[in-house]
Amino acid sequence: MPVWCRILRFHISIALLVLSAVSIQTVAWAMETRVDPETRTIRVIWGVGSGNALRCAQQDPRIQVGAVIPPLTYETTMADLERSRRIARIYMPRTYAHLVENTDLMIIEIDTRCFTLQNHIWFRDAVLEDGLGFLMGGGAMSFGANPPFTNWCETAVDEILPVDCFHGNAEGRYPKTYMVRLKVASPEDELGASIPWESAPLYYPPNIVAARPGCVPIIVSDNREETPLYFYWDIGEGRSMGVQNLNSYFSDFVNWEFYWDATLNSLYYSVAFPLPDDLLVVHELRGAWNEIQVQRSLLHSFIEFADKYAADTGRLEDGMEGADSLRRSSDSLYLEGSYPDSLDALRASIAEFERLQDLAVELKERALFWVYVIEWLVVSSALMVSGFILWSLMIRRALYRAVRTTSSR
Repeated sequence: MPVWCRILRFHISIALLVLSAVSIQTVAWAMETRVDPETRTIRVIWGVGSGNALRCAQQDPRIQVGAVIPPLTYETTMADLERSRRIARIYMPRTYAHLVENTDLMIIEIDTRCFTLQNHIWFRDAVLEDGLGFLMGGGAMSFGANPPFTNWCETAVDEILPVDCFHGNAEGRYPKTYMVRLKVASPEDELGASIPWESAPLYYPPNIVAARPGCVPIIVSDNREETPLYFYWDIGEGRSMGVQNLNSYFSDFVNWEFYWDATLNSLYYSVAFPLPDDLLVVHELRGAWNEIQVQRSLLHSFIEFADKYAADTGRLEDGMEGADSLRRSSDSLYLEGSYPDSLDALRASIAEFERLQDLAVELKERALFWVYVIEWLVVSSALMVSGFILWSLMIRRALYRAVRTTSSR
């Protein structure tokens, strides 16, 4: 073989080795799934202690909501800020090591001043160096924010945000009349293919943002602007994601049948947890969580009511323990990824709660029956006694001695 051929083959081999190394490094940059290694749950610090998304997350057995920091209001901003700072001091991890050991996802929808400057640095480093998930949920206190709230792009967190922010009433926020339809910009993406996004009702994206190089828009507005609505990038060892309106304020999006799936899938995606394959089963399962929560609350109210009238609620309490046991079994199966079995166990729990509600109504009616009987006896007795007295005074006048009447002079 000529010398020049050998030299050419050598250089080609070196080039192939370099390319393979680069490809391997690129794969390594993708975030690894971040969950509690023992329980397989997602441990969350949530900066905004209210809203529809929080309610969804608290019913998901895979999500453990730890620190919850309440939001600020326009009317009493400084008083609310003092309260939020105090709660953040109580519930936030005291050290960086404690943060990365006991947290998988940080969700921020709150003013920058609720956390210390050290917390901002921890959020950034936890994503870049320790592979945590980060999600900014949008709104008046997120991204560039709306005065009197402050700009997150002026903090250390700016380094991990996949978008540029704009601060101010006009510069940083769309009017509430800006309602858009959803369009899947990345149909091959796992989150983009998880649910029928384009069937959603009108959506309000409050924040004006601009995607940075490397940002992956998953869902955008279906108009000429193509406003980023759901977007992310993998940066360092972790993932940073943005959702323009996680709580679906000022729109009918919260009433969409797939709102729970959109919310919970976004949280899963923020920590690179594989999204469920069986959409219909998981969709029904998540809807049943809300149903069983309502039924349990109703049954608890029935028991409290019946207990006030000294009804025997022992069978109800025993039955509730059995229904709760079925719910816990469903949660365990869900954490194992056995979604159809989890749904069957949850249906059995719902059926048990429905049976207990019928029994509770029966106990309530029985207790009220004796209340009505006692009230009838009391009223009847009072009527008979008062009637006898009236008869004695007005009818049997002969029993009483007549008195002489006098007239004044």
